[in-house]
Amino acid sequence: METQQTLNVSWDSQRNTLPKTSDNGRESSSASPIPTDVIVDIFSRLPLKSIAMCRCVSKLWASVLRLPHFTELFLTKSSSCPPQLLHARVTNSELFLFSSASPHPDENSSSPPVVASRHMKLSFGGFGEISCGRPVYGLVFVKHVRVLDGETETSLAICNPSSRQVLHLPKVEMKRLKVRSMFGYDPVDKQYKVLCMTTDGGHYQVLTLGGSWRMLECCIPHYDYPLLKEICIDGVLYYKSINQSTQTYLIVCFDVRSENFRPIEAKGSLGRAVLTGDMVNYGGRLGLIICEDNRGNVGAINRRSSRFKLWVLEDVEKQEWSERVFVLPAEWKNVVGEHRLNFVGVASRTNEIVLSSWYPINCFYLFYFDPEIDTVVRVEMQGVDMDVSNYAVLQTFLDHVEDVKLYA
Repeated sequence: METQQTLNVSWDSQRNTLPKTSDNGRESSSASPIPTDVIVDIFSRLPLKSIAMCRCVSKLWASVLRLPHFTELFLTKSSSCPPQLLHARVTNSELFLFSSASPHPDENSSSPPVVASRHMKLSFGGFGEISCGRPVYGLVFVKHVRVLDGETETSLAICNPSSRQVLHLPKVEMKRLKVRSMFGYDPVDKQYKVLCMTTDGGHYQVLTLGGSWRMLECCIPHYDYPLLKEICIDGVLYYKSINQSTQTYLIVCFDVRSENFRPIEAKGSLGRAVLTGDMVNYGGRLGLIICEDNRGNVGAINRRSSRFKLWVLEDVEKQEWSERVFVLPAEWKNVVGEHRLNFVGVASRTNEIVLSSWYPINCFYLFYFDPEIDTVVRVEMQGVDMDVSNYAVLQTFLDHVEDVKLYA
């Protein structure tokens, strides 16, 4: 059978090639070896499930599929494919991860349902609080906090929904109990890093994935602004904070590669956006988005909302921002109905503002607002198995990519 012929190949480490095989499955001395780049390119065109199966065929194939060149090529191709949605459902001490294709809503107020497929389940022992960060180049950062024998215990882990692999990180050794951890990626050196800081801003540590914790120095006197999500854009980790000296709000930029900190002061109307707005990736730039009613008050996103305001960081060095105002169309009230919404983000290819149901009970919806053509579309998401009895919390993230790299 042809399948058997393709399995009987051996690795030539000296020539960096795979020899061809004869019809009987043995190496052919006269045949030209198959270049490794060709094999890698063939594998990179396979879907994710096929690659997982190929890893089980032989040690040879498993070694090829672990090559850095292959994993980077697959990640690059995955990033150029239509983006996916990642859904995280938290119930008690369990985390469920699902993915789905990004909808392509038309101008109608309602589009066909999109079905999500389940990737993995992550369980932590005992009761506690699980928080899940935005996916960063295919990986998801998970934090679990619980009280055990009167002491707070924190566990950090990295999940790869594509390979269903979980990597538990070394314990953070910090004397203070309240610690914030954030996850970022350096696209130049292709390294993932975790930044950890005490909430009072006194101590900082960083961990490169696969390494150990290292102490960091920070010359910016700031402390953590709780309950807010950070965001990593093009190798820079952005998070909200408070200036210890002036007690004003600011955004701290952490360069994942150089491990340097830079403050962005929130002046004028930007201060309100930093306080109440959601950080989004707007075309590779940091954005802050808020919702206002017809009186200009910032509040919950519902049928009475009037407009969105978006601030975009145009120049980090000069700290220059642009401001955009998007007035919601008349059909907004009917499409949203009685739902209360929260911001998901801005779609990378269409600049649509994406929102989701806040604590969905029976049905889970995404809402796509297109400022260019002034339309609002509702899309039902199926397959995420909402469990109301266990007080499930559901989050949706944009632009998820598949990563086949295995982490030791």
